[in-house]
Amino acid sequence: MLVMPVANGVMPFAEGGNIIGAFMPKQGGAAVIRAGVGKELLICPWIEKSEKIYPVGIVTVIRDIWFEKAMYENGESVPIILARLEGRGFARWHNLRAEKGNIFCDRVEPMKMFSERLKYPVLSGAGWVAEGGCTEFKGINDIPVTVYGYDTETGDEVEISANLGGVVSEEHAHTIEHGIIRALNVYGLCTPKTLIEAMAEETDELKQTMEIGMRFTLPEILGATSTGQCGNQMTNIAQFYLNKDFITNLEKGKDVVSAVEQARKSAMSHVVEDIGLTMQKGIRVLQGLKLGMSHDDTPISVETAKKVIARFPFDPWS
Repeated sequence: MLVMPVANGVMPFAEGGNIIGAFMPKQGGAAVIRAGVGKELLICPWIEKSEKIYPVGIVTVIRDIWFEKAMYENGESVPIILARLEGRGFARWHNLRAEKGNIFCDRVEPMKMFSERLKYPVLSGAGWVAEGGCTEFKGINDIPVTVYGYDTETGDEVEISANLGGVVSEEHAHTIEHGIIRALNVYGLCTPKTLIEAMAEETDELKQTMEIGMRFTLPEILGATSTGQCGNQMTNIAQFYLNKDFITNLEKGKDVVSAVEQARKSAMSHVVEDIGLTMQKGIRVLQGLKLGMSHDDTPISVETAKKVIARFPFDPWS
């Protein structure tokens, strides 16, 4: 079967969902045309960090093919091939091989993700895009976590939610929320393994924003990772004072550059003072992660990850 890597991680709903894919003639488009309407292809997420094709994806049927022109910024046009793909189910590829610039697999193994959830807990990112989330702390045994996004076919708002009270702490629940979003958008699936990896990557990026933000007095980058802006006490304080002091400085007649610089300094001072952060290098990052952002970078076990995933529905429509 022809294997097509998906750059943005967006895949159709596994059972009958539709999605339109854009292909450059030399980057997959010619192969789609040769395959033709009615033929199957396996689309899998392309993992940029490892530069590999994720082994699990969606078997799709090509329902329609047509041509359009895309415009570069300089006005030059380039032909692109559009194809409407219909989902036929999850599958795993085996033995990838390259042939005339295209990728094929010798064997495709169907994966019954939903029916096997009791054995192998997993969340599906097929058919929707996770955009953000919310973690509430109402008590040790009451920690609702919601991940929301939109249906790729209809555009409707969708979400999945679970109560993680009694399973993990508030800080771990918040990190899990971010980890699920990252895992779904990168791998198309949230498994115990991808969740643990995504949580580690998320906390690493959050700590980087802490270190860079405090070192160079840039409160606006606190909590800003590749999954979006983390909503927490620290980022809320930073944004509030940054905007407030910037406007105040302009009203006092300062130029834009000076207004921004002074607002950054005052906003960062409020962050440090209001949360009670130390300025000692190294400690301030971990302290800011836990106290300011309500995150925990301690890895969870595989068994805990399984329990967490099992509490969520398979996808927004389950």
